[in-house]
Amino acid sequence: MRSLKTFDIEIISIGSELCYGKVSDSNSFWLADRITRLGGTVSRITCIRDDEAQISEVLDESLKRRPRFLLVTGGLGPTKDDKTVNAISRLTKSEIVIDEATVERACQKKGVPRERLPTHFIRMARTLSGAETFANPVGISPASIMKIDETTLILMPGPPKEVQAIFQDHISPLIEGSIPRRSHSCRVVVDMVESDLSPIIEDVEREFREVYLKPLVSEYDRITGLPVEVIVFGVNDEACIQRISDVVRFLEEAVREKGYRLATVSKGESIDA
Repeated sequence: MRSLKTFDIEIISIGSELCYGKVSDSNSFWLADRITRLGGTVSRITCIRDDEAQISEVLDESLKRRPRFLLVTGGLGPTKDDKTVNAISRLTKSEIVIDEATVERACQKKGVPRERLPTHFIRMARTLSGAETFANPVGISPASIMKIDETTLILMPGPPKEVQAIFQDHISPLIEGSIPRRSHSCRVVVDMVESDLSPIIEDVEREFREVYLKPLVSEYDRITGLPVEVIVFGVNDEACIQRISDVVRFLEEAVREKGYRLATVSKGESIDA
């Protein structure tokens, strides 16, 4: 079996507003879900302030762990607290450069020549020497991708709509093409409490490799029961479909033996859902 390191991905969300608790880190939640559907394993999610030294320190720590991909969101805007590019330049000794293709797109959007383009648009076009840039489908700041040793570093702006559009257009195909497995999931409900279900889940995870089950205790209902999220990984969609069917069948039989009942809430979900 391949090492999980092959599929290892980390996410760093940058923004003081996140650490103050005034804005929800929806980007990490959304990206982790999409990455899991693509067959990747998010091993770590980190949220840090707009502090250049801290950004450099956290990025350095992550790169030393050598994840397959490192996704960074936030800090690419035009204001003084947008320090991501500076921090990475400081860490990697890469020169900060202006992506002229981004400037040209900004000129077209604003309908002005370059000399009349407001300076904050130029700042939003900053990237790093040696990085490959990808157009932002709904905003200005581009995505930048650069290889650092074994890690592909991906920089994206912070607004969720921009993150999602960039990921769908540019990052998802890159990750999917680099990870030789797929993922499916479903949700079942059992009329049990977590303490009674836990030994059964342990049996399932011993019986099947690359399977994850999580009782959703916060959604427990005395009438309907306890929802359980089931995620499986396999070499392709067909293998995932078969595995999730086998896991649910095994779980259902184990629950029935204890005198309880299982109901499938949602069928296996492919990464394209």
